[in-house]
Amino acid sequence: MHLLYMDDSGSVSNANEPFFVLAGVAVFERRLFHLISSADDVVRGFALGDPHEVELHGSPMYSGSKEPWHSIARSRRESMVHEALGPIIDGRTMLQLFAAVIDKSGVSPRDPVEMAFEEISNRFNLFLQRLNNRNPNDLQKGLIIMDESRHEGELQALARHFRVNGARWGHFRNLAEVPLFVDSKASRLIQLADLIAWATWRRYEHHDGRFFDRLIPKFDAEGWRNPRPCSSARASNGCMLLSGLRVAKYQEQRTKLSTVSFVGNGGIRSSQ
Repeated sequence: MHLLYMDDSGSVSNANEPFFVLAGVAVFERRLFHLISSADDVVRGFALGDPHEVELHGSPMYSGSKEPWHSIARSRRESMVHEALGPIIDGRTMLQLFAAVIDKSGVSPRDPVEMAFEEISNRFNLFLQRLNNRNPNDLQKGLIIMDESRHEGELQALARHFRVNGARWGHFRNLAEVPLFVDSKASRLIQLADLIAWATWRRYEHHDGRFFDRLIPKFDAEGWRNPRPCSSARASNGCMLLSGLRVAKYQEQRTKLSTVSFVGNGGIRSSQ
């Protein structure tokens, strides 16, 4: 069983934030303990008290908006974010990252949360299918685990719809069940998913790749095709180029261009 822990970053309702991100980390069940232990060791090294009482969340860690981060100098907080990402980017750690970056104005009136969830569910299902094609004697299923949020009801309903009626790419037959929702305080992996989503969002929203760029080699990228590159950060043809990472225009309707992306070390794959 492969478990995909996911969280989101960016506000759906805030018109001043163009992007919404859903991202996560997929880990084989028998590797969970080592990843959690590594993350706990990092938090223990922060010396902020009981490590099990310290949550890793990208936004408050970076901004210092909440304790225990508020009283820590900005430069040290940024170092802590990098350290918290360490267990993910460790070359010895076997895991896959997934991310969907949604240009909210481009996909309107579609719900960016539902759109991102469908995109990542499809990519996770394809990842599992590749594993099963390579080793048909050891078939793997996947389970999505997410932070408790206001999106819980709609995403569970959407997952049930996919199971019964299929999505745009057919049925997600490698997913074992509808998503499970847990309290982020109790799950270090959900906290790592928050960091991944926040780092991705910050890369697009603020053109700050200091945290995101270190994650690139860990993104699932097999089988992606690279769209044609763009010539500027926001080109008139609907593409975007951020330090060599490409976002292809996605045609949701004939008269409207929408931007949806999956980030990987092979570039950005168009959903089209």
